[in-house]
Amino acid sequence: MLIIVGSRREGNSYNLANMIKRELEAERLNVKIITPGNMRIHICTGCMDCDKNGVCDFTDDMKSSIDLIKDENVIMFISPTRWNCLSGDLKIFMDRLNPLYSTHGLRGKKAIVVSIGAQGKDIYSTEQCTQSIRSFIEASEMDFLLSHDFNDCKNADDILMHGSEIEEFIKEVKKIVQKN
Repeated sequence: MLIIVGSRREGNSYNLANMIKRELEAERLNVKIITPGNMRIHICTGCMDCDKNGVCDFTDDMKSSIDLIKDENVIMFISPTRWNCLSGDLKIFMDRLNPLYSTHGLRGKKAIVVSIGAQGKDIYSTEQCTQSIRSFIEASEMDFLLSHDFNDCKNADDILMHGSEIEEFIKEVKKIVQKN
């Protein structure tokens, strides 16, 4: 499984990704984590060359990320919620996946979405963040399997207060990864 963390900070998204990784690796399941915001990834200019040849004109860290995605069957997107939206780092990353999108290279990959909100569900909605990522998943012909929203995670370690919720979520993730 590949976990794509949409926050460059070592906060809730990062902490959750590492909890998931530890739990799955304890079951001898392979997990990789990438954090696009800490990589050298250019912003897509919309030249659409990748629509013609399936390759982006930029030479940056996105090539290795695309190679990782090609090799994985299960992809998890974790994003903090910013004004009801996914993080800018994750949006840039998804835009740069167009070489895979245009060649149907994401078709059939299994997708899991996690949105993490700083406040309560009704204040800055994690649902909109999740829906944005799901729209990408559906357009890319990936198979959406699971989503979970964590709220009230303002401070960097607030995710830790969701212990039993995280345990249940990880059980579901394990089932998916073991099947795929």
